[in-house]
Amino acid sequence: MKRAWLIGLIGLVLMLSACSYNDSASTAPLSEEEVQESVQTYYNEMSKIEQLGKSSREQFNETIAAYSAGTATSKEMEKAIAQFKDTATDISSQAKKVEISDRLPEKVKKLLDEAQIAFQSAYSLKEKASKGADSTDVSADEFNELNQNADLAMLYGISKLNEARVATGLLEPEEDTNANTTSTKATNDSKVVTGTDSESVKP
Repeated sequence: MKRAWLIGLIGLVLMLSACSYNDSASTAPLSEEEVQESVQTYYNEMSKIEQLGKSSREQFNETIAAYSAGTATSKEMEKAIAQFKDTATDISSQAKKVEISDRLPEKVKKLLDEAQIAFQSAYSLKEKASKGADSTDVSADEFNELNQNADLAMLYGISKLNEARVATGLLEPEEDTNANTTSTKATNDSKVVTGTDSESVKP
């Protein structure tokens, strides 16, 4: 009886030790390589999500242009608006699910957290703009302003993400001729990710 009790006690101690080890392992700081991988994964995920948004805007604008030229029907326009709304809601939801590891260095995590806040603000604005695409309560100027503000928020988020990439050695720092501007490379990277060269036009 005592032997069975002792074996059970040993088993319990071993189990608790394993749990303690796993807990400490899960909160242990990431290695330099793991930090780079984590930041790059976050960058890749946000790039993929925004590319989806860029493609959606391009298709939407193409349909608007065709509708204005008389080569697209009202039903096609309605379908384009519905898809634009659905995609905006979808990418907003996807962006919120992209996780940031708590095991990152404090500076890097802070930069990614700031980027995440900016991205969520941007997608919230884009979702709001999409819902006003066919609303008489939202003028064309207001629609474009929402999209422009969303792009500005995205650019800010990408600038913070690029700072994290620089801090982890994923992106080479470049000298600025103006201390108040981002580097040319960072700005170009931002345009690639956000697709800010494209314009949104309300029908």
